[in-house]
Amino acid sequence: MVGRFGRTRGVSGEIYVQPLSDNPERFQGQGTFWIESGGGWEEVRIISSRYVSGKPAVQIEGVSNPEEAKRFTNKLVFIKGTDLGELPKGKYYHFDLLGCRVVGKDSGELGRVIAVEEYPANDVLVIEDKNGKRHLLPMVAAFIRDVDIKRQVIKAVPPEGIFDSPDEN
Repeated sequence: MVGRFGRTRGVSGEIYVQPLSDNPERFQGQGTFWIESGGGWEEVRIISSRYVSGKPAVQIEGVSNPEEAKRFTNKLVFIKGTDLGELPKGKYYHFDLLGCRVVGKDSGELGRVIAVEEYPANDVLVIEDKNGKRHLLPMVAAFIRDVDIKRQVIKAVPPEGIFDSPDEN
């Protein structure tokens, strides 16, 4: 998911896009995107774009008036995984982290990543252990030693109490 279509603009069928990714420039110019439609995926081609009051407004192929553009309002905008750019070292797509095994310093398995939560300071891994208990581990260098996406293994040194707390809750 890289954005959400907003309200229509003008009489020619333009529509605003709210970027929801670290790369808002992807809505400059032309491009192919996808929206969920009727239980499947619908291809949406953006044929032109411009910034109006600091927000991207785009023209969708085959849309020539506000009534036609309105059907896209509030639709989430997606791209194919193969269209994602390569991230800098130490940055990861959330979907790449899902399902990764988390191992401690003694190589013992702590659990698997079932979700990634976003917070202002840092992301937090939600890890489920073999007993079904969930643990929250901040995704910071002090606790995360290595991330191997290919092998789906995250080596961690969690702070005391996250995985070894005697508390049932």
